[in-house]
Amino acid sequence: MNGGTLLRALAYGAIAIAVLVVCIYGYQFMLLINKIAVVLGSAIMLLGIVAFAGSFDPSYAGTGHYALGSFWPTWILAALTVMANPISFGAFLGDWSRYIPSTHSRRSLLAAPFLAQLATLLPFTFGIATATLVPDAGDYINGLTATSPLWYAIPLILVALIGGLSTGTTSLYGTGLDFSSIFVRLTRVQATILIGTLSVAFIFVGNFVLDMVSSINAFATLIVLCTSPWMVIMMIGFVQRRGHYDVEDLQVFNQGRQGGRYWYRRGVNWRAMAAWIPATALGLLTANTPVIVGPLHDIAGGVDVSLVCTLCTAAVAYPILTRLFPEPAEVFG
Repeated sequence: MNGGTLLRALAYGAIAIAVLVVCIYGYQFMLLINKIAVVLGSAIMLLGIVAFAGSFDPSYAGTGHYALGSFWPTWILAALTVMANPISFGAFLGDWSRYIPSTHSRRSLLAAPFLAQLATLLPFTFGIATATLVPDAGDYINGLTATSPLWYAIPLILVALIGGLSTGTTSLYGTGLDFSSIFVRLTRVQATILIGTLSVAFIFVGNFVLDMVSSINAFATLIVLCTSPWMVIMMIGFVQRRGHYDVEDLQVFNQGRQGGRYWYRRGVNWRAMAAWIPATALGLLTANTPVIVGPLHDIAGGVDVSLVCTLCTAAVAYPILTRLFPEPAEVFG
């Protein structure tokens, strides 16, 4: 192991231990870390206006070539990239609702994630602007650090580390909650330690032993294609029920019980499953990524339309199924 690899391994280990400690300690500590990361991250991006004022050219016209050869395929690719941001969070936001005080109104609950996504325009704008300064688009992070003045590069690196800590704690804490809900014999702390330990081992083996980075990217693509249609189905269900849910019956699975208004047939809502399965399958069939290429990948001239296909299929199929086969009246309150 050379010096660079050793240094990277030590950095990975330090961040992994810090993430695990924060998640084990509890929600309030994790929330504090995230607040610090948001404030410092926003500050460093705004400070970038001063750091790059002399080198940034707002009239930069680009290379003159579209990434995918023509305007519309490239535009669709950019739009899908932006869509991936809210979708990556949308399917899992419900896990955090248990921490929201009941005093908050429904309007504020809907406004919060919407405003949070609007706030991401700041990092998007920062990324677009600084990308024009980086000579090698394939090595953005190192290129940005090298382009930055020294007084800006040092805090930029520190904030990037804190940002990684923030993302890691959010992901691990949420996964620990999910795992402890499925395996009810495990407490949140026990589930977090188990998942965290396995994740750290997987990261080290994948990065330093088997070079599984491409496999991890493929797995991330699978997660998006599998969770995004389910997110659509859940949102349609929310609208159909006018936001009404029985809190006690929602806990049937977590508590290892059977029955309740959401039990449907043997615990499965076959209408939702009948919409989710073909939507996910079509998404995988039309996928056209560097690591996942479906047999229908060229259906749109080489543009990866898998996300659009899976979202639209779920959005059309589920309402049709619930119209043809209405759900029990009890689920509507």
